[in-house]
Amino acid sequence: MKKKLFISALFLGIFSLLGCSSDGQSGNVEQFKKAFYNQAMDLLPRGFEKRTVKFISVTQGATTSGIQNFKVTAYIHDYDEGYAPNRYWGQSCLSKFDALPYTMIKDAYGQWLVQGRFTILGANQKCEDNHSQGVSSLPIDAVPGAVYSPGAAKTAKPEFKGPPAKEAGGQLYVGEYACYGTGNRIMAGMGFTLLAGGKYYDGDRQRGGAYVYNATAGTITFVGGFLGGQKGTGVTLKGFNLSSTVFAEPWR
Repeated sequence: MKKKLFISALFLGIFSLLGCSSDGQSGNVEQFKKAFYNQAMDLLPRGFEKRTVKFISVTQGATTSGIQNFKVTAYIHDYDEGYAPNRYWGQSCLSKFDALPYTMIKDAYGQWLVQGRFTILGANQKCEDNHSQGVSSLPIDAVPGAVYSPGAAKTAKPEFKGPPAKEAGGQLYVGEYACYGTGNRIMAGMGFTLLAGGKYYDGDRQRGGAYVYNATAGTITFVGGFLGGQKGTGVTLKGFNLSSTVFAEPWR
């Protein structure tokens, strides 16, 4: 079962004001919503596949030297689909942003950036295990507000589908992996995620490439990215060997 780590911290954006416009150009509520949504999506917690933002109200305040002030009431819903073969249906979390203050400025490239709190703890956050496959224990429809859909704006981190993909002669888990070395010690920085369709990315979702799964031979070969040139052997639903001392195992 995946462990969820919720770190008590405030996400306080620190940006240089050198690139801010002081020519009277102002942002509006819609621009704020889009920037808030994009930053919230970039902060999707590890282990969750889907994040939904639902705004109740966004109130624009005064503007000083190019810095826009806003007050936000909204919900953020996070959903983890779990791992069906283990009858673990994942977890859902619902966080309420209750009349919180934010500022919005432009960076040196003219993009709007939001500063303020993106982590909710205590009474305004609730997390529960899901009770069945594909059904959230804390449905977003149960709270007020309007789900935000920015169209061409950034979407949540790439989704992958479980249960594991099965191919003739073998089986391969498509999803998130952790790597373990000698003594069954987890290897920091070696995590990765396999996506359906033959793509993968690293634990930070910055470096990616492709993989080729040979079901008959029980091997997986990585092309490009930080695992480029590596070949995994002994592929099963429980994982595979990356070398004689490194084992890749589904993270759950």
